[in-house]
Amino acid sequence: MQTLEGDLVRGVLESANGSEITVSLPGTDYRLRFAQGGPTAVHPGKRIRGRVNARALHMHRAQAGGGFIEPIMGQPRIVQGVVRGVDPASNRLLVEVVVPMWVEPFDGQQATDFVAGDMVNFYVQSGATFTPVA
Repeated sequence: MQTLEGDLVRGVLESANGSEITVSLPGTDYRLRFAQGGPTAVHPGKRIRGRVNARALHMHRAQAGGGFIEPIMGQPRIVQGVVRGVDPASNRLLVEVVVPMWVEPFDGQQATDFVAGDMVNFYVQSGATFTPVA
């Protein structure tokens, strides 16, 4: 599985209970909740880094707008951003929404259907994970 420079989310840990993790993004109103993809030694209120992995429910190319995540508090449901990289071996894309997010396309779509620079919009399947890294 490929990683790319700049694929880490940098935020502040709001809470973690072993199954869910909430991360706030400094300088924004975003407080995103994810399934916890691994243990963290960081305490609430401290900086945290990690990777977000999600599965799209059909990706569309967008023609206008910028990167966003809806809702701004809770689990990501609707996102839009720019493709920064393609990992064909794992059939996933690195998409810069508000944070970098590795996204597996919906069944029937391939990561190679998109190229770096494409703006994409999609619904996120429940269960997006945040995996802390040291």
